[in-house]
Amino acid sequence: MRQNILKRSFHQAKVVADSYGKEKAPPLPPLPTVSQLVKLYQVRATKHLSQNFLYDPAIVRRFVSCLSNKLNGMHVCEVGPGPGSITREILHREGEHLTVVEKDKRFLPLLQYISDVMPNKMTIVHGDILQYDISQAFPNELAKSWKDDPPPFCVFGNLPFNISLPLLFKWLDLISRQEGVFELGRIPFVLTFQAEVAERLVAPPGTPQRSRLSILSQYLCDIDYRFVIKGRSFIPPPKVEVGAVKITPLKKREIDLPFHSVDMVVKHVISGQRQRPCKKGASTLFPPRRKDLVEEIFQISGVTPSTRAYMLDNLHFRDLCYAYEDIAKRIPQLKLVDTFDPNMWSKTYFDKDGNPRNNINVEALGD
Repeated sequence: MRQNILKRSFHQAKVVADSYGKEKAPPLPPLPTVSQLVKLYQVRATKHLSQNFLYDPAIVRRFVSCLSNKLNGMHVCEVGPGPGSITREILHREGEHLTVVEKDKRFLPLLQYISDVMPNKMTIVHGDILQYDISQAFPNELAKSWKDDPPPFCVFGNLPFNISLPLLFKWLDLISRQEGVFELGRIPFVLTFQAEVAERLVAPPGTPQRSRLSILSQYLCDIDYRFVIKGRSFIPPPKVEVGAVKITPLKKREIDLPFHSVDMVVKHVISGQRQRPCKKGASTLFPPRRKDLVEEIFQISGVTPSTRAYMLDNLHFRDLCYAYEDIAKRIPQLKLVDTFDPNMWSKTYFDKDGNPRNNINVEALGD
């Protein structure tokens, strides 16, 4: 029965596609609904992969519209398409080419079905987005300078909750170095996050949601929290609301340092210390007995030590990062100890008084 339904639908779709000829790309022809395909192929969302599929057609259209109403000339990469509801909407927008990256092999036949109906418009990659090099989805000859407008590339993703932050941190690191896919330019991406994560992404200083994620994303990117998606728009419905966010790398970042260096300072100053004076968190960047270094970082930066960590803006963190770099140039062993445990400082690189040990090859430490 399944084969007969698919055969009839595929034949109808091909007739529509062929009627447009080779010179003009057709719109996506009639296909079985996503729900019908899911039932036909007997696939369900898997809990251990944190899968929640966006089915509501109105929400899917609104999600894709976060970038543009039309995708003419755009090369698009979609992360985790699942049964293909967002995939179809992207193809409806008449983009130049779509590459989908799907880890779950159960959905490959559904995606292949759509691809067969739209020949030469879609590439299917079976792989893990955390390992896949997205730059393979985009033609290098269309790359643009970082100082220019974004190239005709974009990324969409209804992300599983369990990979959303690891993937974002990976991309932020690449943005800071302008490497990987971001060698091609300031490529925008439209993604879903748990609503509380989306709120942290855009949180300004002084708000309850202000966090490490707020600073690390905002100093590199323009974050546009577009709208909230209710759980009922997904199958199965998640227990939390979801936020649709558009992220575009900035032409000029606010802190001109390697991502891991910025993260080091931000993490220690604000993580777990939001309501306390920022001096409390900053002190964990140094050996416990080196109060002089804590005083020095605030003297160099000009930041008031009594200011609560969540009240600091990005420019405060910029000044703290630069001050820490100045101190670390004199004592490079500091960057080798990333701990909140005061007892760990004297294990390898420092003595009990917080002085760097002389048996360390400082030149081999690097940045």
